[in-house]
Amino acid sequence: MNSKFVLLSFLFALPAAAAPRIENVVVKPNPAAFSGGKAPEVEIVVSVSRARVGPQDCDASIDPGDGGRVRQVDFGIATTRGVRHVYSKNGSYRVIVKGAGKTPCEGSREVALTVTGAPEAKKAPAKKEAKKTTKKSPVKKEKAPEGASSTKQ
Repeated sequence: MNSKFVLLSFLFALPAAAAPRIENVVVKPNPAAFSGGKAPEVEIVVSVSRARVGPQDCDASIDPGDGGRVRQVDFGIATTRGVRHVYSKNGSYRVIVKGAGKTPCEGSREVALTVTGAPEAKKAPAKKEAKKTTKKSPVKKEKAPEGASSTKQ
């Protein structure tokens, strides 16, 4: 048998190598809290696992869940990448990481995040309603002279 044919047959018989897979997402601190009136900055760290053979590069998107900008990360040959994000309001958020881009990582992960301690918004003082005072004219009732009839005929 031709050795080239055997080699090609062997290569095509191998299972296709998978792209690196999103393994873990860590958000720290979690929960995050405002401190001294300053909004908390959290670090979102994404880890991928790689097969021993196959493509080594992958890309992912990180959505902070608060309507902020979705960030794209390129892993290159790294196994972890991190981004920082500032949350400006209290709330419960879902941080979502998924494969994206030209060479997407496989899989996706979600992490719940709670943000607390935002200073209360200063409310404008309520306007005091001025009391409406109207002076009523005293109604004087005239008394009928004694012995006079109060009914008209």
